[in-house]
Amino acid sequence: MDLPDEIVQQFRAMALVRIAEIEASWIHVRTSLAEDASLAIQREIHTLKGESRMVGMLDVNKVCHKLEDLNDVARARGYAVDDEFDLSVTMALRFIAALIRRPDRQNVPRFLEHLGTVLQRHEHTGRGRPSSVPPMLRTTSAARITSLLRGQLGPAAVDAYIEYATSTGPRRDRLRASWHLLRDYVGIQRAILTAAQLAKYKPSVGALARDLGKEVDVTFEIATAEVTSEVLNALEICVLHLVRNAIDHGIERPAVRTAAGKPAAGKIIVRGREREGEYLLEVEDDGGGIDFERVRARAIELQLVQESAPIDQHQLVDLLSHPGFSTRSEASDVSGRGVGLDAVRASAVDLGGAIAAKTARGKGTTWTVRLPVPTLAVHNLALRAPGLRFPVILDPSWTMLAKRPAQPAGAGRVQAAGRVQAQLWIDLAVGLGFNSSNSISATLYWFTNGTLSIGIACGGKPEPVDARRLVATQGTCVGEVVTVDSVEGLLIRPEHIPGVRG
Repeated sequence: MDLPDEIVQQFRAMALVRIAEIEASWIHVRTSLAEDASLAIQREIHTLKGESRMVGMLDVNKVCHKLEDLNDVARARGYAVDDEFDLSVTMALRFIAALIRRPDRQNVPRFLEHLGTVLQRHEHTGRGRPSSVPPMLRTTSAARITSLLRGQLGPAAVDAYIEYATSTGPRRDRLRASWHLLRDYVGIQRAILTAAQLAKYKPSVGALARDLGKEVDVTFEIATAEVTSEVLNALEICVLHLVRNAIDHGIERPAVRTAAGKPAAGKIIVRGREREGEYLLEVEDDGGGIDFERVRARAIELQLVQESAPIDQHQLVDLLSHPGFSTRSEASDVSGRGVGLDAVRASAVDLGGAIAAKTARGKGTTWTVRLPVPTLAVHNLALRAPGLRFPVILDPSWTMLAKRPAQPAGAGRVQAAGRVQAQLWIDLAVGLGFNSSNSISATLYWFTNGTLSIGIACGGKPEPVDARRLVATQGTCVGEVVTVDSVEGLLIRPEHIPGVRG
């Protein structure tokens, strides 16, 4: 199995990031007993194990499988493990990182034997049911924390940009570093999603199917779309686990398929497209479908539902995605730990999305993942603000009505639509760099958003432009940072400027 070197290098880079996240979560959960950190460890190890197998790094896959065993023991014991166990987990992570950088098959069997010995010394408790970490200290997932911080830091980043963009001399140089730091942290990181990116492990799918004694044909129907890097990463995780699950759990062996009147080779179709502000991913297989009764029986055994409770399609997804839920009693190097679908749902939910499934016995299953995609482009009028060195874009909710002569630059406020007052640029955004002592030749253009009408003094006729969102903010914020032809500028929402509503 030969994969393009670019894909292998991408795996190496992402794998090292995952290992760092696992190490951080391991330290966190050992001191705080945080459930979200514990689940993050499970998801990241399972994803790393799946990806390593797909790129043919089977030694990494084997060590990850043992690391999953170690984490199962630690989780079942509430992370009350001794120093030897703690050291073994850390050594396993470092060993995996070393294998990713440089294969070392000679030492793998000896290291796996060491991990096996450590496992034998620690008794498994709570085997057979999803376990929680006692006592539970709930935390917010890393993705949600980042989202919350972005919501809080967005306005601060806009203020930092204004201060930087309107300053001069040494002060401008000092402020540039602060602005760039905030921009890099809370700014929108774009990615172009193509079929090749989600189909990068396709050469490995056939090998996985053969290892499981199956035949499968996987088709990718992915429309190119511009998304954020977070959305792209979530989609890659979803495709990895859903395709592996379809091969392992959905597609039947050739003899079973032919006996049921199906082709010997199963079919998996991965579809993806952007639609109405969200990215829609579907993974469809023509396998045996989900056995409701088997899922229900396992859920009753694990005390997740009452014996008399029915299970509908929505509850089915909740159960199958429950951390640690699996209809299998023993875990293999492919599945059986109940982590894959948990990772899929977590990837979607952390971005404000959702997953769903439709299944029919004997006909197959379709998993659907919906992820919101932020609006990345803004098309509206660029205002020529007197005295400003950067472009100013009007929020798309505003449209231009007409123009009339402007009042003198020092006139202060301009009456607009009777009860509504608009401000000249010197008052419109304090500190934007407009010098009120200068004589400005300007024309007052009138704009409306359907409920308000305001007049804004412009140095020339507003022209339509296409802007790219750089630092997004909530709708109640006065503005956000955009780029126009790679030049940073400011998008403004006049309705939230103090004094506009009179």
